[in-house]
Amino acid sequence: MHSRTPFVLSVVLLLLSLPLAAAPPTGWTRVDLPSGSYLWRYLPPGLDLSHPVPAVLFLHGSGGIPDKYRAFVSGAADRAGLVAILPKSSTDLGWGNAQDETIVAESLAAVRAELPIDPRRVSIAGHSAGGAWAYLLAYTTKSGYSAVFSMAARFYQIDALADPSYRTPIRLYYGTEDPNYLAAYEPLKRQWTRLGVPWEDEVQPGYGHNNLPTVSMANGFLFLASKTHPTGIDGEAEPVACTAGPNVLCLGGGRFQAEVTWKDFQGNTGKGSLVPGASDASGLFWFFAPDNWELLVKVIDGCALNGHHWVFAAATTNVEYTLKVTDTRTGEVATWTNPLGRSSPAVTDTDALGGCN
Repeated sequence: MHSRTPFVLSVVLLLLSLPLAAAPPTGWTRVDLPSGSYLWRYLPPGLDLSHPVPAVLFLHGSGGIPDKYRAFVSGAADRAGLVAILPKSSTDLGWGNAQDETIVAESLAAVRAELPIDPRRVSIAGHSAGGAWAYLLAYTTKSGYSAVFSMAARFYQIDALADPSYRTPIRLYYGTEDPNYLAAYEPLKRQWTRLGVPWEDEVQPGYGHNNLPTVSMANGFLFLASKTHPTGIDGEAEPVACTAGPNVLCLGGGRFQAEVTWKDFQGNTGKGSLVPGASDASGLFWFFAPDNWELLVKVIDGCALNGHHWVFAAATTNVEYTLKVTDTRTGEVATWTNPLGRSSPAVTDTDALGGCN
């Protein structure tokens, strides 16, 4: 019989002699693109790459280059836990031609080849002309961006959403001394309301078009990090499982499924029925009559703040009920029960569900 020890030892020694795969460098890295353009990629130090991570594509303004935004972006990316991708447009006139679309596609492909980017949490942002093209890409193409952060952008009319199945939330920023604030702020708010797009805003007194406050960038990146698309860029992620029905409320782009069962003082039992008009963020249930609403339920993406999805609920009842919220992506289930005879307190569970990575 021949011993295999020398062979095994030689294999081990060979493996130990091979160079280890280098970890992606943190901080800023320049990447040249096939189109002839380039990008700056920022990887926050300490970001956990053992799970897919969120990313933001940030577009510079007209006449600018991404290099000028690096110091402005890095702190916000650190705080929000986002990989930042800053490509250079094909011309100095801004964004919007076919070559720019190629640059965006190349930029996403280059970073995704290097890092485990979560396709459901790729957002888009920009300043000035970049901020305008960010929302145009998000709403006039089926891009799959999870959220938009538009800073100091002009107004461009959008008649209809290319993908009405997911109304990409947007955050607007303006300084009161910015000419675009006077010309674009109110028309954009009316446009997003007309299209049913969830929006929020921040207006800073005394700031102009180019002197942007760092706190506003940080607030915008935290907003982006808190949003999740049901299938993601290019529709690559598997669709979520929640199917809305008379007794089922789907939230968070269809990721979360909320259901309620109840029991009254006579021992009667039933399922909570959904009140028409629920949004992607919240909904109402009735127990005994369609015009007698009993329970409001909300799921809030708090991933950027504490790594959890939050569940808030408020009921106006003293009957027994059990609220169950299921994360259809991970299978995690959270439940809350109100006993018979107790006036239900509010639910404000900021550790309800994980699944942020």
